[in-house]
Amino acid sequence: MAPAELKKYRNKQRKARKRAEVEKEKQTAAQEKREQHIKSRQQQDGEADGVKEEELVPEKLAKTEDSLGQAIRFLRPLQNLASERIETHLLAFEIYIRKDKLLLMLQSIKRAWLIDPNHPKLHSNLIRFCNIVSSRKEIPAPVKTVLEQEMERFYKQKSAHELNEEFLAQFSNSMPHLLQGARMKYCLDKQSQEKAISYVTNFNNQIKGVTIQNCIEVLEAMRNGDLGSCDKEMASFLTKCQELFPYATVFRQAHENNVGPTTNSVANHVDSLPKEE
Repeated sequence: MAPAELKKYRNKQRKARKRAEVEKEKQTAAQEKREQHIKSRQQQDGEADGVKEEELVPEKLAKTEDSLGQAIRFLRPLQNLASERIETHLLAFEIYIRKDKLLLMLQSIKRAWLIDPNHPKLHSNLIRFCNIVSSRKEIPAPVKTVLEQEMERFYKQKSAHELNEEFLAQFSNSMPHLLQGARMKYCLDKQSQEKAISYVTNFNNQIKGVTIQNCIEVLEAMRNGDLGSCDKEMASFLTKCQELFPYATVFRQAHENNVGPTTNSVANHVDSLPKEE
């Protein structure tokens, strides 16, 4: 082999060895990296195995230390996505009245008013709010100014009692409205219990909205004490509901158990109910 060719051949060999060494170094580094990763994962798995998982107890998960805070978290998406539904703002009022937030209560009333100013449950919110504001001795001046300006729109300088009496007279033929008016009448004057109960128990064919659901709400109000202690009247009303809805097992079962039914128990009645006129 000529000297020039020999030199060229040796150069190729050196380059080949260098390439082989570089490739080997890369493979070694990659192998070390894989081993380190595997070792790290094994350590993490070992640590995880050493931690005892908390037992999942349904009763514990259902409870919360901050129920109103959780309720507000549930409310905010509704205010954004279901602001056109009055139920959203009625719910908001129930939360804010428990948190004693006057301006937020007012905000809920205003939003509900724009949707349906004659909604029966909005009326009860108006009366309760009026009662709270009128009984509050100390209200910050800026808040008081806002309340006075905004409340004039709803109350027109009328007292809670006057507003409730007008409501009962205006909606004297609607059971849902009579129920809320009766609840507020007893709330404002405990001496008016007999009259309040009569609004929702002495109904006739002229009264609209006498449905299974509304009758259940009346019984719930009586059972919860919204109309005072009235076991005798509740038993009598249950009998009347049985006669009015003979196929609704919800009233028959409640009468047998001597308790008022709940709203959820309405699902227990049979499908073949008589149609209401």
